[in-house]
Amino acid sequence: MTKTYIATAGISGFIMILLGALGSHLLTGNINPEQMNAFRIANQYQIIHTLAILALVYLQRNITRTQSRLIYTLFVVGIVFFSFSIYLTSTMSFTHLNVGFLRGLAPVGGTFFMLGWLVIFWSGITYINPKKSRSHSTTK
Repeated sequence: MTKTYIATAGISGFIMILLGALGSHLLTGNINPEQMNAFRIANQYQIIHTLAILALVYLQRNITRTQSRLIYTLFVVGIVFFSFSIYLTSTMSFTHLNVGFLRGLAPVGGTFFMLGWLVIFWSGITYINPKKSRSHSTTK
């Protein structure tokens, strides 16, 4: 999974920088401030969750494979549903794409983000340090 996590973080990072630059240089003044703010929020959430996916490379050493895959899936789906639906809907006046139907995906994506963070929380609560558990079992 390490290869997948790194590759996903790399392409998501590339896309977020590309869209951030396009937003700053191409969209400023071409969409209203409310739409620009939404676009920037989508970009910020993509940044945060791309870095979180990259952190899974190191975190997976201390959590189960199932937890790691679940966190990865929740964050990737969150990025697609939350960030990309906002990217598209906030730029409708500029792109003239009729994608208003995507507005409902942002809250779903936000829910996926929250679930991913809850899995990280649960992983921490249920974590058993293998070094400590071995030392306790050998001293009994």
